[in-house]
Amino acid sequence: MKTLIPEELLPLLQDLGEQVLEGAPFSQCVSRLCDQLTQRFEYPLVWVAIRESGGDLSVYARAADPGLNPDSSCLTDEERHCVDSVLKTQRTLHLQVERDRTGKTPCLVGGRPFPAQLMIPLRTRDLVLGVLALYGAHRNTFDPPTIQWVEILARHVSIILSLVTVRKETAARIFHLTHHDPLTDLPNRILFADRLGQAMARAKRYGRGVGVLFVDLDQFKSINDSLGHETGDALLKIVAERLVRCVRSTDTIARLGGDEFAMVLSDLAQGQDAGPVAQKVLDAICRPATVGDRRIPITASIGIALYPLDAADPDVLLAQADRAMYRAKEKGGQRYQFASAEMNEQVLERHTLEKGRDSKR
Repeated sequence: MKTLIPEELLPLLQDLGEQVLEGAPFSQCVSRLCDQLTQRFEYPLVWVAIRESGGDLSVYARAADPGLNPDSSCLTDEERHCVDSVLKTQRTLHLQVERDRTGKTPCLVGGRPFPAQLMIPLRTRDLVLGVLALYGAHRNTFDPPTIQWVEILARHVSIILSLVTVRKETAARIFHLTHHDPLTDLPNRILFADRLGQAMARAKRYGRGVGVLFVDLDQFKSINDSLGHETGDALLKIVAERLVRCVRSTDTIARLGGDEFAMVLSDLAQGQDAGPVAQKVLDAICRPATVGDRRIPITASIGIALYPLDAADPDVLLAQADRAMYRAKEKGGQRYQFASAEMNEQVLERHTLEKGRDSKR
């Protein structure tokens, strides 16, 4: 077994640094680290456990011996306990297994005895990443000089991997900013178009329908002009919150701009199913809202377009819903209209039948 010395650390750190600079994903960088440790330093098994934001552990493992399947290194309860201890104390854990009377070692990992194990925290000053675990084929694999240099390695690796983590978080933040409305934090037009395209593709594959609801507040401009933009913005936030409570988690609500909102209703069994949702939206929106010391009435008009009935193209489908919304406004607002005259007639007939049944009760 080789003893870690600075000269041997430099190529490993250089390789890892190049991976980061080339934009390699986090998983690739960690897997590469495990590869280098098994190849350069002949450790029979190496794994890294990364603590994810939700608390779960992601494990990346490499075995030098072809007879060891890295999948068999999924953490045992004892190993998880050790990981939790290292993460909590932020200190290195060195385990040496004592031999029993037969001379055999009772510690088995992946079907082979490993009498020595070293767990080192991967952390920077502000960030705890996880744990690096090394296994040795001999009880004295990890002598004090080796432990010292492994800890030095872990500190450098932590700094390099933290750059990947920061880059990943920055990329996620940039994606969110470019795909969400800054006022309401709802998806914007870009993300809406993507979600609508995906919903239509799934509907085509499984023979289902998609509904697009175009929601526009009635008389919002006069409210904005008379009460000010701050009041108008507060009103839009309230409407956004009410919209979110109206639909399933699989549906999408977006702010397209101004007082215009749009919704994607995915996986519809029949087009008429969009009508009750639109009515639910109207019931939620068309209630007075309190902004400061003012109680402001709100109403809205909704246009509904259906795939595949009204259009097979996402942009055309949204435009159809937009036109249907204007027809709802022309009829006095505070109502919904389908793009298809046929659907409007079916809804009217259903409402008439329901009223007839109610009157007979």
